[in-house]
Amino acid sequence: MKLKSRLHVRALGLIAAFGLDGCYAYVRPSPGPLVGRPVQAMLTDSGAVVLAGRIGPSVEFMRGNVVSEDTHKISLAMDETTYRDGTGTSWRHEVVEVPRPLMREVEVRQFSPTRTALFATIASVVFITVERGFLKGGGANAAGTGQTGVPTGR
Repeated sequence: MKLKSRLHVRALGLIAAFGLDGCYAYVRPSPGPLVGRPVQAMLTDSGAVVLAGRIGPSVEFMRGNVVSEDTHKISLAMDETTYRDGTGTSWRHEVVEVPRPLMREVEVRQFSPTRTALFATIASVVFITVERGFLKGGGANAAGTGQTGVPTGR
């Protein structure tokens, strides 16, 4: 198989792998139960203060799967917390109960066809540009690039 063909196959494989994994976004949930769904809860300022002893100081977002919910609270199997400075901490699905008044909003993680298509388009353009820009002559094994003569020492 030629080098150019192998690169095409690799590039298409990478694009397909990323495309199948897809991109996700957090969106406002439709009416209905949240149990079992991955969510992101944005805390109020007072919520961050009240929950600081349990989840850490200055937490802005909590991400995880909803274990249970009622009109007063949501129980999350935590995956991650994000601090106000943008850094985060991973969790191992410990369950945290969050009273609803301490949350500014709750969003559900959902597949985003728009983001996935945009990513696939950008990745394709990058791969094609690299292929055409750097591999134009076919590399060291292309016809007419054979070396002649005796190698010289240092």
